[in-house]
Amino acid sequence: MIVKTKIEMKILAVNRELEQPINDFVGVDVIPDSAMIQDGKPFFVPDFFNQWCYYAVLAFRVSRLGKNIAAKFAHRYYDAVALAVRTSPVVTMPISTAVTTAFDGAFICGAWTQIDNLNENPRISIGDKSISISTANLLINDSVAYLSKYFTLKIGDIIIPAKISIESEIITDTVVVGKINENDCLKLKFK
Repeated sequence: MIVKTKIEMKILAVNRELEQPINDFVGVDVIPDSAMIQDGKPFFVPDFFNQWCYYAVLAFRVSRLGKNIAAKFAHRYYDAVALAVRTSPVVTMPISTAVTTAFDGAFICGAWTQIDNLNENPRISIGDKSISISTANLLINDSVAYLSKYFTLKIGDIIIPAKISIESEIITDTVVVGKINENDCLKLKFK
């Protein structure tokens, strides 16, 4: 009897701020799909650390299979964008990256929208914090090229090209709304 194994998608997060360039020294977090929360489901704050925070990211959905993709062709390999957040414990001691980046609930994804709906200078808001960013600084095409050197990109994979400088402490029993250009696209429930 042959048992077919379902191949799961992966989330690839480039560890950089918007202003940083992409080079071979930039780290990458490989986050399993089990770490993702969708559809407005709540994030239950884990008890393995005392203090938690979250920060904003824009996530891009891979729409084609690809490996070793040149940056000039990278725009052909993603079709949608979502506002998302990454949750993280606040730690002061050295700890395994997997523990702080790949646990269940490490990635909370909002609703997907077509890439054409994202203008060049979107305003990102989460809760009472807001910032205007330049999509040019996201370096999404460079991120696709960089990541595809090391990983085969598959349909449904998610790429996070940079961290957006909106960070807040997680407070239990709160609801936070995320927006792109005043359009609600993410609802966070912390329990």
